[in-house]
Amino acid sequence: QRVIDHAPMSSVGGDRGSRRGWHTAWDAVMVVLRRREPRRAEASFAAAWTAEWTLTVALGVVAFRDGGTAAVGLVFFARLMPAAVLAPVATSLGDRFPRDQVLRWTCVMRAVAVAVAAGALALDAPLIVVYAAAAGATIPFTVFRPAHSALLPLLSASPRELVSAHVVRGLLDSLSAFVGPLVAAILLGLAGPAATFAFVAAHPALAGWLLTGLRYERDSGAAGGASRHLLADPV
Repeated sequence: QRVIDHAPMSSVGGDRGSRRGWHTAWDAVMVVLRRREPRRAEASFAAAWTAEWTLTVALGVVAFRDGGTAAVGLVFFARLMPAAVLAPVATSLGDRFPRDQVLRWTCVMRAVAVAVAAGALALDAPLIVVYAAAAGATIPFTVFRPAHSALLPLLSASPRELVSAHVVRGLLDSLSAFVGPLVAAILLGLAGPAATFAFVAAHPALAGWLLTGLRYERDSGAAGGASRHLLADPV
């Protein structure tokens, strides 16, 4: 009796699909690297999102040392609730002002807030200061991803470049979820929470700097009358 084993065929097909996927990803990276604007926008996203994951882990460790699992839950609730409430207004900023300008604002505010948390840890200030600063850093960051998504089409010179930019950002999103916690573990073990928070504070500053001087065609109505109508719109 002959037994037909289909495993080798499926394995070959899987290998081919895997190679095709890696080829597509590599091609997307090469397309993005060719031009300054997409390249800097993607680097900014990588810096910002790696720092976000590093902050998430570091803040969780600080809260756990302070009050165990209950403290971790309360701190993350306090961090995310204001951002969730203000998200509708915050995300509308990307349609009111130039996208790169909005992204730089969020990076500056986030860098300052995390720097305050780092200073509080270094000075042994009450941890409530650290938690409040972390919550304050999360609020402006709510707008980062939607504003970045709105910026990519303006920076892309062709549909292929736009698709490649989104592919690369997806790769960076996944990579940051691995690198950020790893960096947090290393820094917490070697240098402590204050240094880890200082590292996080530097990265939004870097992300904002990478977004300076971008050349693209700005929306004619993005800046005009923004402040006049921002609070008038219903949420």
